[in-house]
Amino acid sequence: MNRFGLAHALLVVGLFAGILLAQAPLQIPQDQPICRLYGMIQVLGTVAGVIVAAYAGFILASSNEIEERNKAKHLIAGVITGLIIIWIAPLVVKSLVGATDVCGW
Repeated sequence: MNRFGLAHALLVVGLFAGILLAQAPLQIPQDQPICRLYGMIQVLGTVAGVIVAAYAGFILASSNEIEERNKAKHLIAGVITGLIIIWIAPLVVKSLVGATDVCGW
C-alpha cells in the first residue's frame, strides 16, 4: 500500500473511531426546522410518487407495445425505490448515528 492509501485508510479509521468515542445520545425534537422540512419532503415525494405510479400504471394497462410497457414497469420500480428511500431514511439515520429520537421516529 502506498503512503497515500495508508494515510487515507488511517483517516477513515480515525473518523470512525472519533464518531464511536464521541457518541452521545442524540435527540432531534420534532419542532426543529429540519424535521418540518423533511416532513414536507416526505409528503410531497409521496404525493408525486403516487401520481407518477398512477400514470405509469395507466400506460402499463393501456399500451400494447412491449417497449412502452417496459418503460412503465421501470418507472413503477423507480417510484417504489424512491418511496422506500424517503420513508426509511430517518430510521437509517437513527441507527447510523445512534440517536434515541430523530424527528419523532
